[in-house]
Amino acid sequence: MFGLGSLFSGIANVLSVVVTKLVPAIIKIVGVQLEKFGRALEEFFKELGLIEREDNLEEIGDKSLQAEQDELNPVKVEDFDSYEKYLAKVKEYEVDAEKSALIPKDDKIHKAIEIMFGMAIAKYGQSMGEFGQIVVNNPDFYSKSGRLEEFASVARTNPQAFAEIVNYIENKNMSTEKNDAAFDKLVEMEKKHSPDVAESEIWTTVSDMKK
Repeated sequence: MFGLGSLFSGIANVLSVVVTKLVPAIIKIVGVQLEKFGRALEEFFKELGLIEREDNLEEIGDKSLQAEQDELNPVKVEDFDSYEKYLAKVKEYEVDAEKSALIPKDDKIHKAIEIMFGMAIAKYGQSMGEFGQIVVNNPDFYSKSGRLEEFASVARTNPQAFAEIVNYIENKNMSTEKNDAAFDKLVEMEKKHSPDVAESEIWTTVSDMKK
């Protein structure tokens, strides 16, 4: 586990962030927008190394909802000491096909996003919680193909740079050097995401990311 995540590794701390700050915004995203956002987030979580390539957010959400409501042996995240152990248990759960058919697709995706952001925050720390809020409040922008994967790659390989990028977007007070480095990194990421876009447009896009 990365050092940056150590303060947020406790389930209770993470749940507090997810439930109070992320869930209210997540549940407002519905329908076609949610499906597109869910696909982008699925790639994001895979790039972070939190789930396997064959994993599916809708399936994770379905299993989690049914496991949570199991009358004999309910599976709840707060009963585990890590998200990894919780998710492993959820993935083992045998769902009831009839119940699956009755659970709205949006509910399954909402639940999976909630779980996965909890797992991401537990592993990568406070900056991931702040990034989660940024993303769920602007799903159309961050749903664009490949954009979230660029952020995930930075978070996974250089947590400090990721934290500074989040601080830049949040318009937090940083040194000029760190602010410029975050801007330059975002420009580099946008060029990878949109190689055919003019650099002037990319600079505008990065500038507009800042709150």
